[in-house]
Amino acid sequence: MPRRRPGGIIYISSSSTVEAVYEVPYLAHARMEPRNATARLEGGRLDLWISTQDATRTLKLAAGVAGMKPEQVYVHNCFTGGGFGGRGGDAEVGQAIAIAKAVGKPVKLVYTREEDIRQDRYRPQAAIRFRGGFDANGKPVGLTIHTVVGSLLRSGGIPVHGDIEPMAVEGLRNNPYAIANQRVDCTLKNTHVPVWFWRSVGSSQNAFAIESFVDELAHATGQDSYQFRRALLAGKPDWLGVLDLVAQKSDWGKPLPAGKARGLAIHECYGSIVGEVAEVAVSEKGEVKVDRVTIAVDCGHAVNPLTVAEQMEGGMIFGLSAALYGDITIKNGAVEQGNFDDYKMVRIAEAPKTDVYFALSGGRKWGGCGEPGTAPIAAAVANGVFAVTGKRIRSLPIRPRDLGRGA
Repeated sequence: MPRRRPGGIIYISSSSTVEAVYEVPYLAHARMEPRNATARLEGGRLDLWISTQDATRTLKLAAGVAGMKPEQVYVHNCFTGGGFGGRGGDAEVGQAIAIAKAVGKPVKLVYTREEDIRQDRYRPQAAIRFRGGFDANGKPVGLTIHTVVGSLLRSGGIPVHGDIEPMAVEGLRNNPYAIANQRVDCTLKNTHVPVWFWRSVGSSQNAFAIESFVDELAHATGQDSYQFRRALLAGKPDWLGVLDLVAQKSDWGKPLPAGKARGLAIHECYGSIVGEVAEVAVSEKGEVKVDRVTIAVDCGHAVNPLTVAEQMEGGMIFGLSAALYGDITIKNGAVEQGNFDDYKMVRIAEAPKTDVYFALSGGRKWGGCGEPGTAPIAAAVANGVFAVTGKRIRSLPIRPRDLGRGA
């Protein structure tokens, strides 16, 4: 039976336990349109042409750099060639304005690809430790989670009240699973590497970790990962609606040829529940190919279903690129990657066949759709890789050298 001791620590008396640590690297935003800004200072007025995800913040920043009042600054917000959380109008604003002031003429500043990647604010590294305990019937009776991750707010010069920021534990402390005794701890630890929001934010690492670990729990008790999740989601019709739909539409449980398997993950962020099943093939050399992805989404309502489907597809591809290739490394204090030859994206020929289905619960729920499609895909692919090879992926990106038949 679970019991508490001083300090609120939960101790579980269980028949067996499973422990694992999951790790993710720094990731760049790597937008197709590199950062840029055009500044014109004329007649006591600053005009700034920029694509920004936060026009108010950009206006205040520009006014401060230019030494002007906010009402003297005009931000012309342009269409963006990719944002993904990384277009807050930071360094490019200050640089464009400083140059325009120095030369006394309008200035258009465009970063090179290498500058854009090497001077980014990155998705932070994270390491997440799990420990789960079971009773004699294979039912989970306790779960402890401890995440160590860089603080987005502190890195951006924003105070954090207390020792935890919401983004660091999103998807962990509010996970949907009916495990009676849970504890989530967080350690915010920053290095000299600047970090910031990245598509699906904390869920980008937390969904990979918790959905992979839930798969480990299912495997440890000899249960099907879909049915295992289903039992832990009893009484939650919105979650079950997504889970059942994605299982049905992906042909879950139907046999596949040798060397192929399916992996499942489900996660909620920004008010939308997204389930994804990845159909994965692994070659003798350990090369991973995702042939098919089935997505089910509950965003409450869909005014334009095509737009929602497009966001699910694009978000999934964004997350798949990170799962298969994404890795920003630091050497001698500098970022090593600089372009798409060493910071790869999923190309058209590699893109899986993708189908999106709706399990809309309606009511007062209106969920977001730009972020949630990214979160589950890494876990879905990793769980599929395990089903093929028996090798558990606990560190991203997925490296073929770790999966070859002789590895």
